[in-house]
Amino acid sequence: MLAVRTLPTRLGRALAMCWHYALQRQKVEMAYRSDFLVNVGVSFLYSVIQIFFIWALFYRVPTIAGWSFEQVVLIYGFGQLSFGYFSVSFFSLVIGFGDYYVIEGNLDRPLLRPLSPLFQLVMENIALRDVTIVLKGTVIVWWALVSMDPPVPMTVGVFLMAQLLGIVGAVVYAGVFLAVTSISFWVKDRVGFTSPLFSISEAARYPLTIYHPAVQVFFSLLIPFGFCAFYPAVYFVDPLSWRLWLLAGPLIAAAMFALGVFVFYRGLRRYESTGS
Repeated sequence: MLAVRTLPTRLGRALAMCWHYALQRQKVEMAYRSDFLVNVGVSFLYSVIQIFFIWALFYRVPTIAGWSFEQVVLIYGFGQLSFGYFSVSFFSLVIGFGDYYVIEGNLDRPLLRPLSPLFQLVMENIALRDVTIVLKGTVIVWWALVSMDPPVPMTVGVFLMAQLLGIVGAVVYAGVFLAVTSISFWVKDRVGFTSPLFSISEAARYPLTIYHPAVQVFFSLLIPFGFCAFYPAVYFVDPLSWRLWLLAGPLIAAAMFALGVFVFYRGLRRYESTGS
């Protein structure tokens, strides 16, 4: 009974700490306002180029493997939405983890505090500026939904479902990248091991049905980036044909995140600081 009563208190404290960590991080980000604005502008320009590339593919053909231009843009939009939520919470951490925390020994600081080390690392690397990626992904998804044949009106329910599917995709991203970046505990490398994953994730932002069945299984079970873009899109395109995969999405996301946390704490036992 006591544990039940203290749960809201603990949750409130955790949310308060999230706010303070995020606020401090944002102060650091806004210290270089020009850099902030340039990053936002480059992010939008990148998406424009990507959508132009998709349009170029459809310039002479109405569909690709049965997928229309609007449907492929919808997949891309969900990829952006999922990556946006991931980027807000985990991107900065997984990119610099091996160099900044392991090799330079900055992991010592979180280990001395009476809080979960992983929680602290995530909070230290919150990037509120990347909310713009979430907004960008939402706009692309909205345009694709209302432009499809037949169109899907952007009601409150559709909006909330799209955000939920984006969060599920972000959990998949977080689990996969956390597991891979935790390899730095065993194999120390300043560059890290996440770069190939970004290339792989780009390939998963197209319809999985255009790939060989083995590749479809790879993106659905082994490195399930399909749940970051393709499966959220088919929820609005053809949910009945993919209902089993859609139902499995939250379970696979939870399993991947649990794997990432497990590898992280397993590797934490091998952490040796800097030795100085």
